[in-house]
Amino acid sequence: MDIKFRKMLPEDVYVVSGMEKQMFGTCTNAELYKRMCMDEKNIYMAAADNGKVIAYCTITALYETADLCNIAVKEEYRRCHIAEKLLEKCVITCKARGVTRILLEARESNTPALNFYKKMGFMEIGKRKNYYKEPCEDAVIMEKML
Repeated sequence: MDIKFRKMLPEDVYVVSGMEKQMFGTCTNAELYKRMCMDEKNIYMAAADNGKVIAYCTITALYETADLCNIAVKEEYRRCHIAEKLLEKCVITCKARGVTRILLEARESNTPALNFYKKMGFMEIGKRKNYYKEPCEDAVIMEKML
């Protein structure tokens, strides 16, 4: 493996939106994703193995608060600490921009994700009733202070 971590490129959005559909069941508009990717206030990073995107992390950063939107790793690359390294690089970028906290929502039933975020220093601060659809489920709100 020759994994490089970098800013997401506009041409990456087609792979990323495909990954999102496969992993999360959501279909993101690639053109909207491209605009979000190019918006300087957002932190969209990718991990690539020999130039092919294998993981991504998307964060919107407004003022002192950032929202972690998604982080995903292709199945064959899981358990290689790629998500940890990718999120760490995003956190460093957030700090450099003056962000003091990162928020996220995760499905209440997604124990692996909740455990990952706890390992990465996020703490549960609340819940959002019926936040997710298909299936309907509450979200756990988590926060990481920087």
